[in-house]
Amino acid sequence: MSRRLSEVIRDRVKTLRLPRYKLVCTVLIGQNSGQALQHASRCLLDADNDGFASASYENSSLFASATVYAIYYD
Repeated sequence: MSRRLSEVIRDRVKTLRLPRYKLVCTVLIGQNSGQALQHASRCLLDADNDGFASASYENSSLFASATVYAIYYD
């Protein structure tokens, strides 16, 4: 499911037709059973050209977190 969601998100972002950008999409899905979870990622970004967007979802049985990185390249 994570892989499929990642592909769907990436394909929808591609419709924006951002020239010269490499897109990287990550999705994390897990069971929500009252446990604690910390998720971290690091990426070397150029503050003038690169960017990212992140969103999360939670209900009584699961949680999901998605991040898209847009990295400019020459």
